[in-house]
Amino acid sequence: MPEKIRGICGSLLIALGVTQLYSFVSAVIGYFSAEKNSFTFVWNYWMLLLFGLALFIAGFLFIKREKFRLASIIVVSGFVLFQAFSVYYYQLRIFAKLEYAQPFEWSGTLLVIEGLLLLITIIIGPKFAKKEPGADETWKNKWRYAAGLFALLGAVTAIFAAVTIFKQLHSDSIKQGYLFTTSLDGYFACFVAVIFLIVTVLAWRKVSLLFIGILMGAAFILLTNYLSVTNWIDFAKENLSITFGSNERQVFGMQFLMGTSAFLSSVFAYIAKK
Repeated sequence: MPEKIRGICGSLLIALGVTQLYSFVSAVIGYFSAEKNSFTFVWNYWMLLLFGLALFIAGFLFIKREKFRLASIIVVSGFVLFQAFSVYYYQLRIFAKLEYAQPFEWSGTLLVIEGLLLLITIIIGPKFAKKEPGADETWKNKWRYAAGLFALLGAVTAIFAAVTIFKQLHSDSIKQGYLFTTSLDGYFACFVAVIFLIVTVLAWRKVSLLFIGILMGAAFILLTNYLSVTNWIDFAKENLSITFGSNERQVFGMQFLMGTSAFLSSVFAYIAKK
């Protein structure tokens, strides 16, 4: 299997792992933040932790050694089955019983699709032609610099988003309060800012598939969260007569910019990988 293809697949395994670990942390915070007996910590939350760690570790090992290809196939296969079951049992089955349509949560479906595509790539990976030794790859440097530039843009946006969120959450103004944004969004913005800065620094010398994988996972989280929130905003306006302040819309915009920057930086880094 070509080293570059193997490295990108391993990096995407890490990205999938990051999405599951984020969902687990979100569930834990929701459990401890909720009122007594109002939040049930069901079994599939523990599966999020299990698959998050398994995907992250499998991805890291697969980047290093091709002998972990079979283990990666097994982990991704289990992950796809788990996600497909979750989409059916916790979404499609319930939505079929609702009297009126609610916004569909696309993140699970997109994870199934991404997992399937990644599984197919890992399986057929050995059929890809390996690059010729000694080939000129200096043209890839510009893509690496572009990855660093978008990472820098994302870092600035993430820092500004974190400051904005925490400033508002500690404000006494009820009028400007948030309905969707929580402290987790602020802490996640801080985490993403650190990853952005690391990628920015490393981009001038090399591509780190580990950090790019984390960044790609963050991109998926941010963009799917943005899609979900905007769908719920439209639903709330039409059915519940709820309006949202411009301050929270500003946060949504920054999260979209962060997600887009993370995605583009990751794609450019994959292109630049030698």
